[in-house]
Amino acid sequence: MAKESENCWTDDDDDDCERDFRKTGQTCYKEEERLSDGEEKVFDCAFHPSQPVLACGLSSGSIRLFRGHDEDTPFARWTPDDRFRVDAPSHIHCLAWNVDGTRLAAGCFDGTVVVWHYNNSDTSLIPFQAKEHNLAVFAVIWNRWNRNLFASRSRDEGELQRILIWNSDLDDLYDCECLELGTKFVWDFEWISSTRLAASTYEGSILICDTGTDVPISRLFHSGVFNVRWHFALQYIVSCSTDGSIKVWSKKRHKDVGNIQLDNRIYCVDCHGIRSGEAALIASGLEDGTVVIWHVTENRFQTLNGGHSDAVTRVSFSPDGQYLASLDNEEKLIIWSTKNWVIIFQHIKSISEDWSHIRWNPTSNKLAISTNSSQVHVFELEDEFEDCIDSSEDQTS
Repeated sequence: MAKESENCWTDDDDDDCERDFRKTGQTCYKEEERLSDGEEKVFDCAFHPSQPVLACGLSSGSIRLFRGHDEDTPFARWTPDDRFRVDAPSHIHCLAWNVDGTRLAAGCFDGTVVVWHYNNSDTSLIPFQAKEHNLAVFAVIWNRWNRNLFASRSRDEGELQRILIWNSDLDDLYDCECLELGTKFVWDFEWISSTRLAASTYEGSILICDTGTDVPISRLFHSGVFNVRWHFALQYIVSCSTDGSIKVWSKKRHKDVGNIQLDNRIYCVDCHGIRSGEAALIASGLEDGTVVIWHVTENRFQTLNGGHSDAVTRVSFSPDGQYLASLDNEEKLIIWSTKNWVIIFQHIKSISEDWSHIRWNPTSNKLAISTNSSQVHVFELEDEFEDCIDSSEDQTS
């Protein structure tokens, strides 16, 4: 059992916080494109894994791309790119790029799944779509080892929960297989190899499923399990539960190899690899507003109190591991420095917005949030604004 270490941040430290990030954003429609029943709404957004491109999924079934000169260009300078519409007039609910940025997948409210093949030479997108779900698609997740493979999840009406696995290969566009999970609801799922995924269920199980099979090959038991993640550095499955526990599982032996027990329900978890001279990290968000950091290889954990006053529903490490973003039920965003675990930025949404997904860009200097409004919000490092001001002054002079 891991031991708790001294808390690294309290309210007394607030005056010393560095404000490294600043909020900006752009509207995702032009005035002449306003819908007859109101504004376009952004339900999800996703940064390209290697290019300065942000894709936004809109309520009209369209994609709006914003493109920058490079990742350091302030988002206010990113320009809207071409616009692409799904044939079926359905809201886009979720978006995801594949590992090399050659595919963009979208899940729609009417159960449609769409894939665009991203062509770097002429920035054209070739649509592929199919409607195999009969209710809204909650998530699309790409396989990180196979750029053509992804899975989608929906609560299909009148059926037990299932996950669909798709092959987006250009030579075999419509290749879909169905995993019948025999459960009332799947909370979360994650690819853990090129052919295998793990899914957390309503009944307190983690189902291990292989491609090419229609039923799970193994079942792990974790009462109240909610999120599942794959820890690349440790090569373990990580799960969190509403009973206050986090467990680490061996993929090969299908058994619990480590755990911690906390005093509150846990609603989210995220992982980051081993940095030079430091421990592998697992972050979790709790019902009482606490964020807990588990230093797995050091067998200790620490609590970050005083930032949130409501249940933390999302935590996300930046790709370079320098920052941790956390979001609570009141939709207050906090960005923590992982160097000393102090708060370097915090922001509370406006009443009219409904924040959902949070997405880091590949260079960790921008964080995008879809707002269920006409705006996409981007929080970026302040030195980029200084560069923008300096450039404007140079042009004026």
